[in-house]
Amino acid sequence: MRFSSTRANNEIHFPKDAFENLYKTEENNFWFRVRNLIIGEVVQNHLPARSRLIEVGCGTGFVSRYLKKMGYRVECGDLYLEGLQYCKERNAGEAYYQFNLYDPIFSEEYDACCAFDVLEHLDDDRLALDNMYAGLKPGGLLFLTVPACGMLWSHADEHAGHKRRYSSRNLESKVRSAGFDVIRLSYFMTFLFPIIALSRLFFRSESLTNQNTSNQSEYQQPIRIPATNQNTSNQSEYQQP
Repeated sequence: MRFSSTRANNEIHFPKDAFENLYKTEENNFWFRVRNLIIGEVVQNHLPARSRLIEVGCGTGFVSRYLKKMGYRVECGDLYLEGLQYCKERNAGEAYYQFNLYDPIFSEEYDACCAFDVLEHLDDDRLALDNMYAGLKPGGLLFLTVPACGMLWSHADEHAGHKRRYSSRNLESKVRSAGFDVIRLSYFMTFLFPIIALSRLFFRSESLTNQNTSNQSEYQQPIRIPATNQNTSNQSEYQQP
């Protein structure tokens, strides 16, 4: 396992027991299993077999192991040693690195970089994208997923250590600023959007009802609900020009 000189940064928050909980639930969890199928199909459609890729923010290695089984030469990187230990248990990659995306240890080494539900945890996501770009060979690919639709923000995001949710326009702007061209930008798990949106509105309404009446003027703005073909997650692929 290779280490960078920079260790955990206080601004990047992840619940203490998150890795253990993920490791126990991912194998049989609908969301993670379907997400793997979607990610695998997208990667396979754009990246030749045996390509060398790194998953940054790899967590417990659930996605990395899946891509490795598909025939990719996968390396795993994360800020947290707890996650990397689970990666090793799963034999998820060919190499394991602990490093901070603000202080990367690679330059023009990879055919592709994967960052699945990572950017939303970072205060400076633009710097992270710049460093991912720098770690790719010319013409290299970046595969991303992020939580979408700001109106879905809830305490669950706060508990997970999220800094933001993304709109497609905002995400595209940031990756283009890092130097990437956009190949594809789409949503997935769209069928869950109405359910999640209604649950957010219900709990938000319940919270507002419990507010002191003197503070009610704070919440007079109407809530706009996007069309139901919007989604809970952005899925994107980007390429260096």
